[in-house]
Amino acid sequence: MEWNPEGSTILEIVPPTLKSGLEGLHRRLAKVRRLVEGGDFDAINIPEIHDEESRNDRGSRTRECSPRMQPRELGRRIQDELGIPVIVNHVVAFEPVEHLLEWAQETIYSHGIRNIILVGAPHDHRSWPGPPVAVANQALQKQFAGAELQIGNICIPERADSPISEALRMEEKARMGANFFSTQIVFEAREISSLQIDLDREAPCAREVPLLISLCPVKKIRQLDFLRFLGVRVPDSLEALLSTVPEAQCLDLSLEILGEIQSSLIDQQQKNSPPLGWNIAPVGPIPVSDIQALMQLLPGSVQS
Repeated sequence: MEWNPEGSTILEIVPPTLKSGLEGLHRRLAKVRRLVEGGDFDAINIPEIHDEESRNDRGSRTRECSPRMQPRELGRRIQDELGIPVIVNHVVAFEPVEHLLEWAQETIYSHGIRNIILVGAPHDHRSWPGPPVAVANQALQKQFAGAELQIGNICIPERADSPISEALRMEEKARMGANFFSTQIVFEAREISSLQIDLDREAPCAREVPLLISLCPVKKIRQLDFLRFLGVRVPDSLEALLSTVPEAQCLDLSLEILGEIQSSLIDQQQKNSPPLGWNIAPVGPIPVSDIQALMQLLPGSVQS
């Protein structure tokens, strides 16, 4: 199914655990069905979940990682039953490039999914058998030229202690085949504004590639520790602000904050750049009604 990332709004949905069986799959499909009925979303984004160590010394998780359904299996069901395009994520670091090409062959031609986000290594504390993301981009673009394949990469606006700017990283990935970028979850408009300045100055190719901003509602303060575990930069100011209200009001306040972030970024959008897109990425048990409420608050979620 074709999907145009430019200015689009997508919904991130985690695959059900394997132990939840058919019941878990049907619950997930029912949730997606309810969320796409309003027409707010242009595609569904499905991450690939792996058990990994915390990427932040302040991060923690309350549950063990359970094996989950393959993103492309869930994606095929969503496309077939709901008629909405799917984007699947795949970590390229774990296996040699030959295995990546085999995976892509099956994903494109057996599962009918032509929108893929290639994800890099969880960390650089050791070497990995798989290719760097830019090399993986090039390999897929060469192998599947003409297959109407959309390749996305993850963008981390503020990387701690990196000698290379994110804009330059994105430039290399764009020159080697990235068709769009999706950011890590952000909680400050400043992160994206600073990145866009760097893109204008350092990355003429990447600045023309569509960019999706990932936004995450926060239902409870302790959820922030899990986001840190995943490597998300959580400003202390956000935690302090959410701490000023009772827990029952935390989600409503976080929705307001996300609406303000999006409004700010829309106001700063440059006319000669592709319109920003949005990846709505609820983490944890966020009710459907609250995701729908977020979509009503966001001023630029549905492109006309």
